[in-house]
Amino acid sequence: MTGEQVIVLAIVVVVVILVAVGIGRGATRRRGANEDSFGAGGVPHVAIGTSGVAKTALVPEGVVLAAGEQWTATSTAGTRIEQGRPIRVVGQDGLTLLVEAVPSGAPSPHPES
Repeated sequence: MTGEQVIVLAIVVVVVILVAVGIGRGATRRRGANEDSFGAGGVPHVAIGTSGVAKTALVPEGVVLAAGEQWTATSTAGTRIEQGRPIRVVGQDGLTLLVEAVPSGAPSPHPES
């Protein structure tokens, strides 16, 4: 092998190594196909009956905190649910929770310790 061939071969080896490292890094950073569809915990469903609280007023749509995550929610009765009011999950439509306000006399979903 001549000196020029050694240099060309070294350049080719370096390029191949850089490409392999780039592919390896890309594979480890690749997100799951459905990862963007879920909340921070990756939970796609919330059980019916789960307690929560209205983070914003629902008029009739807004944001609730349920199962430890914030969710878009709709009041099933189409009525306004005030911010801070306890809610209960009664259904789910995709990633939107269907909720109702917990009646005033009902036990608090988050009892004080």
